[in-house]
Amino acid sequence: MEVGFTVNDTLMRFYTQCARLVQEVDKNTSALVEIDKFHNGSDMMRVREKILHPSLSITFYLLSADMAETAFYFCAYEFTIRTENSPWCQLFDEEGAKVMEYASDLREFWKRGYGYDIDRKASCVLFHDLFDRLNKAATENRSGQKVTEAVTVQVGHAETLLPLLTLLGFFKDNNRLTSNNYAAQTRRSFRTSLMMPYAANLVLVLYDCGDDDLRLQPLLNEKRVDFPGLTTQKASMPRFQDVKELYRELLQGCDFESECRLFRAPAEG
Repeated sequence: MEVGFTVNDTLMRFYTQCARLVQEVDKNTSALVEIDKFHNGSDMMRVREKILHPSLSITFYLLSADMAETAFYFCAYEFTIRTENSPWCQLFDEEGAKVMEYASDLREFWKRGYGYDIDRKASCVLFHDLFDRLNKAATENRSGQKVTEAVTVQVGHAETLLPLLTLLGFFKDNNRLTSNNYAAQTRRSFRTSLMMPYAANLVLVLYDCGDDDLRLQPLLNEKRVDFPGLTTQKASMPRFQDVKELYRELLQGCDFESECRLFRAPAEG
């Protein structure tokens, strides 16, 4: 059976359509200065020193942090896809792997996460689309109508999902990830390997529990997660109305066109 679909790059590839994000982050070399500092710092230097092996026939100064990251990605890809502990993995001990993981998280934090406000605000268009669909289903259900869109499947990339997760406030630590606080971030929540593995997915399920009690359950990668600030409610299915109240400011604002405009007019008043 063929299933119809629509390509909507503004919705699912908003990170390429948001002029402010492209200009201020993607094309701005200074936007990722924390990553550059970490690459040149003592933690990465120790990893590079441990990687060196006589068989590599390469000096320390020719082994850049980017080359070390590439080797780590080769290790990760072969281990994940082929379940092989490849020779690339032999270049890293456990501590070295943790440093490389932090380098990856640091990049995503500043490029698509909590680093800059526009990183997550670029996903406003997807945020509103999501809640518009939920509101429509809730309204139809309350009025006794058949829900016209019982399931919606939207397919994007990691660059689609991460900004939305951070806009919703998931996996936010008390302290920001920086180039000089690696040791203090060993228990951080912001770990892209757990947030966005292969085939990462976010599912929001709207339940009718009777007596006009609609509840919303979020699942990330098929596992229950709690909406930030609503963890004291029963299980992980808060009232839909409470979820909307939690995100009231975003629902009333968070306009994609306004947020992504390069030259915004000053606020009134």
